[in-house]
Amino acid sequence: MEAPAVQSERQMAAGPLLAPDQAIITPSDVRKILIKRKWLILAGIVVGLAFAAVYILTTIPQYEAISLIDINSGKQSNIGISDLVQEQEAGVEGSLIRTATEIAIMQSDTVSLDVINTLDLYHKEPFAQVFVRNPYTGTLNPNQRKNILLIFKGSTKIATKPGTDLVEIHFRNQSPAVAAAVANAIVDRYMDRSLRVRYNGTTRISDFLAKQLDNLKSQATEAQDALSRYQKQNNLIGVDPNGGGEDLTLDDLRLANQQLSEAQADRVVKEARYRMAMTRNPELLLSVAPSATLAQLQQQDAALTVQQAQLQSKFGPQWPRLREVQSSLNQVRKDIDAEITNMQQRFEAEFKTAASTEDLMRGRLEAAKQQAYQQNRSAAEYQILRHGADAASDLYDALQTRLKEAGITAGLNANQIDVVDRATTPAMPVFPVKRNDAGIGLGAGLVLGLALALFAETIDDTIRTSDDAESVTSLPALAVIPHFDPAQKKVVSAPGTPAAEAERERMSRVSPDLISYTEPQSYVAEGFRTLRSSILLSAVDRDPKLLLLTSSFATEGKSTCAANLAISFARRSARVLLVDTDLRKGTLHMKFRTSNRFGLSTLLVREGEGSAYENPLPDLPNLTLVTRGPVTVNPGEALASRSMEELMQRWRDEYDHIILDTSPVLAVADTLSIAPQVDACFILVRSGVTRKKALLRVREQMRRVNARVQGIIVNDVDLRLENYYTYSKRYNYSYNSTYGAGYGGGMDAEQ
Repeated sequence: MEAPAVQSERQMAAGPLLAPDQAIITPSDVRKILIKRKWLILAGIVVGLAFAAVYILTTIPQYEAISLIDINSGKQSNIGISDLVQEQEAGVEGSLIRTATEIAIMQSDTVSLDVINTLDLYHKEPFAQVFVRNPYTGTLNPNQRKNILLIFKGSTKIATKPGTDLVEIHFRNQSPAVAAAVANAIVDRYMDRSLRVRYNGTTRISDFLAKQLDNLKSQATEAQDALSRYQKQNNLIGVDPNGGGEDLTLDDLRLANQQLSEAQADRVVKEARYRMAMTRNPELLLSVAPSATLAQLQQQDAALTVQQAQLQSKFGPQWPRLREVQSSLNQVRKDIDAEITNMQQRFEAEFKTAASTEDLMRGRLEAAKQQAYQQNRSAAEYQILRHGADAASDLYDALQTRLKEAGITAGLNANQIDVVDRATTPAMPVFPVKRNDAGIGLGAGLVLGLALALFAETIDDTIRTSDDAESVTSLPALAVIPHFDPAQKKVVSAPGTPAAEAERERMSRVSPDLISYTEPQSYVAEGFRTLRSSILLSAVDRDPKLLLLTSSFATEGKSTCAANLAISFARRSARVLLVDTDLRKGTLHMKFRTSNRFGLSTLLVREGEGSAYENPLPDLPNLTLVTRGPVTVNPGEALASRSMEELMQRWRDEYDHIILDTSPVLAVADTLSIAPQVDACFILVRSGVTRKKALLRVREQMRRVNARVQGIIVNDVDLRLENYYTYSKRYNYSYNSTYGAGYGGGMDAEQ
C-alpha cells in the first residue's frame, strides 16, 4: 500500500485532476452565495427601495374618473316616412362597427376641444404648461392646439367594457375634481353633438319637403278652383260620381288617378333622397340610408386621421411611415367618394325610375280622361277635376302630417345614449400606489441584488472553502482554520487578584492572534489541533519531522498559522522547533514578543549560536523559537547555502518537529531552495484572498523543484460556507471562550 505522500507526488506529476461538474447549482451553493454576497444583495434591495421612494416622492399623484354609458346602435333616426329611410339589420358586426365609430367620435378633436373650452382647461394643470412661453389669449396657434390635444388625449381612455356593449370613459388628472368633470363633460359634449348632427340632418330633409308641400298646396288650390269653375260653367251641381252607367270608366279613372298620386309621392321621396345624396355628406347619408361599407370607411378615415396627426407631430412630415398613412388615408377617402358616388348613382336611378313611372301613370290618366270624355265629356271632366283636387288635397294633408311628426321624432330618435354611471370624484389616486410601488421596488431591488451577486460570483476566482481548494489543486485540504477576531482576550479573573495578574502577564507574552496559546479551548484552536492531527496522519510509516508552510503572497496568515501549529505540537510534549526562514520580512519575533538581534541569519553565518535559540513561553519549555535575525544582503543565497543544509540536518537529530515559516512563493524564490529538503510542504490559502490561478502557480512551482506537497490549509474561513458546518448546530461541544462564536470580525493581516 502506497504512502499518502507518494500518492500525492504521483498526483502532482500527473497534473491536475478534472474539477467536479459545477454546472448544477445545488441548494447548498445558493446558500453559500447568499451568505457571501449578502451585503451586495442588501445593497440591491436598498437601491430598489430608494428608486421606489424617489418615484413615490417625485411623482405627482394621478386620479382617474370613469363614466359608463350605453350606446344603443339599434335605434335609427327616422322622420316618420317609411319610404325615406330603409332600415337594415346590422347584426353583431354592424353593431361593433357602429360602437367603434362612436368611440372614435368621442375621441375626435372636435369633442376634445369642446370639452377643453367648456371647462376652461387652459388654466389647469397639466394643460397650463402649454402656455408657459406664450400665454393663452383666447385663440390657439397650431402648435398650442397640437400640444393641448396630445395632453388631453394622452389622459383619456375610451373603450368598451369587457363582455358588454357598455363604453367606459376614463380620464386621469392630478386633480380629482378635474378628472370627474372632464369624464362627465366628454359624455355631455358627445351627446350634444350627436343630437345636433342628427337633428340638423333631419332639418335639412324637412326644409326640402316643406318646399315641396308649398308646391302641392298650390296644385291643390288650383285644382279646387278649376273644379269650381267647371262645375259652375257646366251647371254640374248635384252630379253623383257613382251613378249611371259610368262606373267602369270612373273606376278606371279613379285607379289611374290614385296610381299617379302614388307615383308622384314616390317620385318626391326618391327625389328627396337623390338631393340628399347630392350633398355628399357621409354622416347625413348614414343617418338616412345606413351602409356598413360607408360606416367602416368613415371609421378608417377617423383612425388614419388621428394616426397621421400623431406621426406628423412626433416625427415630422418626412417620416416614411407618415407617407404610408397619408397614402392609406387618401385611398380611404377615395373609397368614401366612390361609395357616395355609387349611392348617388343608385338614388339617381331610383329617382329617374320614379319620374318615368310618374310619366307613365300620367299618360294612363290622360288615356282614361279621353275615354271618359268620349262617354260623358262633361261628367268625366267634372270627375277628373274633382278627383285631382281630392288627390292633391290628400297628398298635401298626408305630407303635412308627416312633416309635423318629423320635428318631434328627429329629437326623440337622435338620442341613442344612455348614461349608466356618471363619473364621481375619485378618492384615491391610481398612481403612485405607495404599497405596490414599494413592493415593486423591493422585488426589483432583490432581483438586482441577486443578479449582482451571481455576477460577482461569476467573476470571483478566489478560494473560499476547502472544496474550492481541493477542486482546483486536486490536493487534500488538511484543515480549515475558522475566521476569528484577534482582539486581546479579556481577563476573566477579578481585577487585582494574583490570578488576574498572572493571567495578564501570560497574555502579554504573545500577540493576540496566537489562539492556540491564549484560547486553547476555542473553535479556532481546535482547527489548529485538527491540522496537527492531519499532518501526523499524512504519513503512516514515519512521522514527518521537517515541515514547511508557505503561501502565494503575503498577508495570507502564514506566520500566524505556523506559530499556532507549533504551539499545538508543543502541547503534545514533543520537542518543537519553530524557525522563521523569511529572512526578508519575518514576523515571528513580534508574535512571541522576543528580540530579533540573533536568529537564522546569524546562525547561517555561524554567529550567536547560543543566543539564536529561545524558549519564548515558560509554560511550554519544549517549544523553541529561531527568529529571522537581522536582514541579510542575499537571503536567497543564504537559504540555499551549505550552512542551511547542515542546520536542517542537525535539527532533525535534536527535535521531533521542525516547522519552517517561509516566504511567499510567488513573491520571492527563497522558499524553492529549501522546499526539496523537507519532509512535507503545506500550502496555505486565505479564504476570499488567494486566487485560484495563484494557488495553481504555487503548486506547479513546488512540483518543479520536487517538493513533497502534502496538502492545503484553508485559513480565515467563514464556516457557514462549509457544507459540514451545520453539523455543529445539532452536535455542539459548547466551547465557551472569547472566540467561540466570533467569526464576524477581521482576520490578522500579517503574513
